[in-house]
Amino acid sequence: MRILAVAVTYNPEIALLAQVLGSASSQVQGLVVVDNGSANVEDIRRTATQAGGQTIENLENIGIAAAQNQGVARALANGFTHVLLLDQDTVFKPGTVMNMAHDLSSLDRDEGRTAAIGPAYFELNSQRQTRAYRADGVRLSRLSLANETRPVASDFIIASGSLIPLSVLKAVGGFKENLFIDLVDVEWCFRARAAGYRSYLSPMANVEHQLGSGTVQVGTREVAVHVPIRNYYWVRNALWLARQPYTPLAWKLYFVSRSLAFLATYPALADQRAARLKLILKGIRDSVAGRLGPING
Repeated sequence: MRILAVAVTYNPEIALLAQVLGSASSQVQGLVVVDNGSANVEDIRRTATQAGGQTIENLENIGIAAAQNQGVARALANGFTHVLLLDQDTVFKPGTVMNMAHDLSSLDRDEGRTAAIGPAYFELNSQRQTRAYRADGVRLSRLSLANETRPVASDFIIASGSLIPLSVLKAVGGFKENLFIDLVDVEWCFRARAAGYRSYLSPMANVEHQLGSGTVQVGTREVAVHVPIRNYYWVRNALWLARQPYTPLAWKLYFVSRSLAFLATYPALADQRAARLKLILKGIRDSVAGRLGPING
């Protein structure tokens, strides 16, 4: 197993990026940072070099999916067998990649057709460990990993920290670039699921990850708050995913209901309320019209 870590950056905090790259570089066989037009690209280049990595420097923000595909292409061209996808704020603990690689090998041997495996990340804003998600008809179940020691199947895993065989990426296809950002990882996992592959979470692989800049309380749930533009992309892409034939029924219902919840809660409870309302409504219109890609593309 030869693993290339692919970290996508966009105006990152350099001190945190150095921690991210340093935590991953010793656990893989190669490292590449794909930058999406950051203003601090020289600092990113220096930080990547110090971690033993290389950079791919885009002149503008081409979106996370396109950047990840660039990293995958680099891995394929240089004889790697797997990619480890990273966000610019995901910090690995020692042994994390080894644990996931061991679990992935065991799954391939015992189950076969494994799409990807990801860590049981600890979300810093909500102070909670991620859960596995499974659709069964119209029902969507959320499964705790607290007492698990073996990999747990999940309909999707987040991209950051995920370990993916290049053979699966060649079979399923790369990440859907015109989604740009938000739900790119979910769409790929659903597409892999429809092709007969399963994604898993590794309870013994621990990672710290931050979703958004904070949370708002919606009923009994805490929902991550991102910058307003992310409300546009999430709603647009969610409603697009709800219409795809490979999206399970329970997830179709979830995406529609959650988009309506976004419309009701973010403009009322989060900051920049007028901007959020305008962007969510535009996301709904663009999704219905089938307009994807960057918002001003």
